[in-house]
Amino acid sequence: MNPSPALMSAAPPRPEGQKLTCTITNMPPEPGRARLRLAWLTPAAVLVALGPCRALPADLVFSGGLERVRPESISVRLANRILIEARLPSTPDLAARAIVAQYNIGDHVRITCRSIPRVWDEPAIRLQYLELTKLENLGPASPEELSRIIEYWPWRGSELLKRPAAAVPSAKARSATVTMPELEHARKVNLEFYANLPEFTADETAKRSTSRVSPPVWNPVDTLESEVTFKGTHSVRQHILRNGKPWDQLFQALPGFLWSNGFGPEVKPLFDPDCPTTIESEGRRQAGGKQLLAYRFSSPADACFGAFDVEYQKYVPARVGRIVVDDPGGHMVHYEEEGIDFPAGFLFAHRKEDVSWDYVKIGDITYLLPVAAEFDALYSSGVRWRVTLEYKNHRHL
Repeated sequence: MNPSPALMSAAPPRPEGQKLTCTITNMPPEPGRARLRLAWLTPAAVLVALGPCRALPADLVFSGGLERVRPESISVRLANRILIEARLPSTPDLAARAIVAQYNIGDHVRITCRSIPRVWDEPAIRLQYLELTKLENLGPASPEELSRIIEYWPWRGSELLKRPAAAVPSAKARSATVTMPELEHARKVNLEFYANLPEFTADETAKRSTSRVSPPVWNPVDTLESEVTFKGTHSVRQHILRNGKPWDQLFQALPGFLWSNGFGPEVKPLFDPDCPTTIESEGRRQAGGKQLLAYRFSSPADACFGAFDVEYQKYVPARVGRIVVDDPGGHMVHYEEEGIDFPAGFLFAHRKEDVSWDYVKIGDITYLLPVAAEFDALYSSGVRWRVTLEYKNHRHL
């Protein structure tokens, strides 16, 4: 992931004595061999903000709650709700098995990490920038803190850490949505659709632009073309062309702003009644001769929606937006979302997406599939990225 000229201004100056960590090592040999997250109805489940390589101190120390241990990594949530990700070293005392034998989910810990060349972590499906060098136990989490860990994300995975029986979603974690027959129908239809995702391949064309001024004046960066395969809960981009030339690395290794690896992560956070997403009706409308129902929605920070990745940090911002479903079918055909209220020190300041679907015929069967999307991302540096996406030639695997 070499730094993009369009993002260089977002990088802080390099302090004396620090080194750049810009080498990609231990990456899967082919783009098609990487396992990527699926998302179905909407791109941008987990946005990847791949900014420039930047200098990191030799040692970084963080204190927070232990949230996740994977076979090769650890995750700690800070007081401002930013999640810190670090790779586990090969030393026995800091191996995953040793950690889960001594720690519980939510334990207050202090971690010391060193910066490393970026390395692919297959179980976490991400690049790692830090490696753990020291782990200290500062005490157990309170019952209230344990409840907080899972109340807004009932299916949040703790991976190897045991989930305490006492930590159950509180009553306020239930959806605040007022019951409406049409909405309950849409909820059922879309959750069933999410549970039975079709498998298909499409040609994706993405055009990326940047702006350094407000209001934005867009300057083209590149055009990315790829074949995207969606299978079950995974997606893979292959045969990537950047401005017509082959890109022989992972999709995630492209410089600059990248969108999600798939479609659909918003469906469950949006419609699952265990999530604190509030949905309000905006009434009926017509478009293209079709009857539609529109709704506004909002979700608090650190709730059910996916996180944004920025180097070794992750954060789940508050979401607000609008959805449109067909009537009487109830399928979501348009999705607008804004990620807002990012904490200080996080690279993102604001992110907006706009996604459209249509009924596409593959063989003799018609499917509701993505056809277009647009992303507008504002970085805390003031640099803005826009990506417009188009999907064509949908076909069976």
